[in-house]
Amino acid sequence: MNQAQAFVFCALLGVSASACAPKEKQHDAFLQVDAPFQDFVHNFEQVSAQEGQPLEINDLVVQFGSTPSLNETGVCEWADNETPRITVNQRIWNTLNDYDKQEVIFHELGHCILKRIHQNTEMMAYNGTVQVAESIMYPYRISGTIYRDNIVHYHDELFSKHDQF
Repeated sequence: MNQAQAFVFCALLGVSASACAPKEKQHDAFLQVDAPFQDFVHNFEQVSAQEGQPLEINDLVVQFGSTPSLNETGVCEWADNETPRITVNQRIWNTLNDYDKQEVIFHELGHCILKRIHQNTEMMAYNGTVQVAESIMYPYRISGTIYRDNIVHYHDELFSKHDQF
């Protein structure tokens, strides 16, 4: 084999080896946040910055739709290389006050954006008289009143824990 043939052989070998190398497919970022949710998503970005964890959400869908259970307010669905999707039950949403709504969206963004998992722990609140969810990532909805009264704690906890999927 002469020098030219060796060069061509090596070049072809290099191309074939690189063509077989696994490559992670990347998807294009896609943002579609329907109007009823835009202020809450924007507020999430603001709170993340206040908590020292600034982020810009540019790959997310938030919309009304069917949830797996009629009693489920919202659900986050995400997978590698896909746009995360939050679906909210409109029938329940329409009965909520603004603090309830913020708690729901922040909880689901905790899953979809921060990749947080549920936390079952509770804490004492109201001068040690009531046991409440310790985390906004509690598996059940936290009432708007409890969320409002403990909002600083819930925001601190949301952006400081690292219990990701």
